[in-house]
Amino acid sequence: MSSTTSSDLQSLFQTALSEYQIKAGTNIIDHPLTTKLKTCSSADSILALLQQEAQAFRKFRGDDGKLIKFLKGTVHALYTLSTSGILGEGIGLPFPPAKAIFAGIGVLLAAIKDVSASYDALVDLFESTELFLRRLDIYTKIPSTPAMNEIIVKILVEVLSTLALATQQVKEGRLKKFGKKLLGENDIEAVVQRLDRLTHEEARTTAAQTLEVVYGLFKTMKVVMDDGKASVEGMQKALKMANDINKSRREELQKDFRIWLSPPDPSKNHNTARKCQHVGTASWFIDGNTFPEWRATAGSGKSVLCSALIHEITKMREAGLAYLAYYYFDFRDTAKQDTRGFLTSLLIQLSAQSDSCSHILSRLYSIHDAGSKQPSDDSLAESLEDMLALSGQGPIYIIADGLDECPRGTGTPSPRESVLEIMKGLVKLGYPHIHISVTSRPEADIKDILKPLASHSVSLHDESGQTEDINSYINSFINSDTKTRQWRKEDKELVINKLCKEADGMFRWVYCQLDKLRRCLPGRIRRALEELPGTLDETYERTLQDIDDENWAYAHRLLQCVTVASRPFRVEELAEFLAFDFKEGESARFEADWRPENAGDAILSTCSSLLMVVNVDGSPVVQFSHFSSYWS
Repeated sequence: MSSTTSSDLQSLFQTALSEYQIKAGTNIIDHPLTTKLKTCSSADSILALLQQEAQAFRKFRGDDGKLIKFLKGTVHALYTLSTSGILGEGIGLPFPPAKAIFAGIGVLLAAIKDVSASYDALVDLFESTELFLRRLDIYTKIPSTPAMNEIIVKILVEVLSTLALATQQVKEGRLKKFGKKLLGENDIEAVVQRLDRLTHEEARTTAAQTLEVVYGLFKTMKVVMDDGKASVEGMQKALKMANDINKSRREELQKDFRIWLSPPDPSKNHNTARKCQHVGTASWFIDGNTFPEWRATAGSGKSVLCSALIHEITKMREAGLAYLAYYYFDFRDTAKQDTRGFLTSLLIQLSAQSDSCSHILSRLYSIHDAGSKQPSDDSLAESLEDMLALSGQGPIYIIADGLDECPRGTGTPSPRESVLEIMKGLVKLGYPHIHISVTSRPEADIKDILKPLASHSVSLHDESGQTEDINSYINSFINSDTKTRQWRKEDKELVINKLCKEADGMFRWVYCQLDKLRRCLPGRIRRALEELPGTLDETYERTLQDIDDENWAYAHRLLQCVTVASRPFRVEELAEFLAFDFKEGESARFEADWRPENAGDAILSTCSSLLMVVNVDGSPVVQFSHFSSYWS
């Protein structure tokens, strides 16, 4: 940033005051409210003065407090800045920016006529203003610099411009058009975009100046005790301040990065897999000395095993011994089926754990006009490689689950081919501190690429530890489930022995058999064991055959809907199909009385273990219960 003198800032703000007068039709310097503000000696006294202008709103909305809450936040943030020497006389401005904005707020409140139409718009305005100003509070605690003073004044100029535009719209009866959605107001939208760019610039400038600030703090410390105790305490305080500044700025940047890249969230998959994990699962795998790549068959519990590995490495990360980035490819979520979702998620995770990684992503962000443009997949991949190439880092673990759930699809290359190329490129970097673990079914195209690259390969079918995990799960289920624990001892032993013998390393197969067996009458248990399907495909075929004729048409349509849906159906949406009368040769007729009281139970009882209800963003939605059931 070029150097800006005090006279430049004076000219900048004087221009802003002149533009305010043109747009708002008010000379803010000579306004009576400005005279009253000069007598205010605290933030509370300023707030009390402005609240007098907001009396009409208090009568309109009672004590809901939203307007006053955000107004209070704005006033306190500005007042703290104005008394810290950063604004006003501290940078040579004859009329302090804070007072101008206080007066601008008062003029706006006084101009309101149509309270009902303006309230929500004003809440939006003051909420946005408070968010911008709250970021600047840190500068009241550290020495200011010319570069930061310039950015702060420019931010306040834009805030004043926003107030001028809002006041202008009030007088024209258009304030209801102001707000978060902007609704086509190009002038206001331009101001908000400039504010966004300035706050991004402020965050980057602060990050670059953090070391300089710390150096200045150390330089000005004085030794007041011979043993140096005070200096040590001062140094510790300075280091804590620097860390706080750095952490605050990195968190702000992370918010910007997330909005910009919008990465899918793999933690949802991880939490789901953790819920399915039985105590002690994968201990045979985790207790080893390496973190291998492995391959397996659908239904063998790869995601559960993967979640156990992630959980273990998370402990290392929290202890400062490693970095971790993980990802779950997911056939249910199109955002988790391609290269972009994979790369953006890894970049966000690593940048949140390391300043050096954050700087790399910040550079990519800046190159793309502060996030106004989207990076290519190649740019994302290059940034990831740059992060992995950083020297002096501890071990970095990258874990990807369910690569086979990334579709072959159409196009050249297909989504799966692109991901495999990324994987191959990461492994071929050859960095000794990078550990990559991938789980997948052993499909030919995946094996062809990954097998030559893998230092370790594990087939869950062949692992005795996997067999022990399955046996432990079966025993635990039989003795804890509300229905199976009431069985006779000999029936329990018979089921446990049979399932342990036939499982062949597949957790999913065991789960499906237990789901069916637990609903058997005591006299049917032995017969059911004799008729167990041998594979998952046979299990799903048997499940479809077991759907009775009365429910078949409904089950068929439910499965069709879930298969072709562009987004997951909410439970109540899908259950509507159960209220249609499908008579052969006639158009379907909706019968409101057929709506089930418990939509979730009705769907699951119709389609058994093929579907499941999961919570997504607070709403229960219906999905295929497993990747293998989707493709069967």
